Amino acid sequence: MNYHAIYDDVLIPSPERKRVSDLVARYPHLSDEEARDIASFMRNGQHVDVFLLTNDDQLRPKLDAFMKDNKALFRNIWAEGAALTGGILALMFALFVVLETFA
Repeated sequence: MNYHAIYDDVLIPSPERKRVSDLVARYPHLSDEEARDIASFMRNGQHVDVFLLTNDDQLRPKLDAFMKDNKALFRNIWAEGAALTGGILALMFALFVVLETFA
């Protein structure tokens, strides 16, 4: 048949996802460092782990409350995105200038 056992491995929680899900389950009784750990996982964790964590129906209310209460931990994402976009545009402009100069 077409069933691939590799997909079962995705559903087994990684140690990092398990640790973060335990932290989210304890919310709002977290230290500042634990809150930063959750935010770091949400920003830098593997996409599959973040997806599975955010789609856990038992954790979703606490995770939504965490995200709402800790907006400051996620605020600089826009600054990073803007800096990345600006860098790409500057590189494209520099390449355009070089091509026009030597072409």
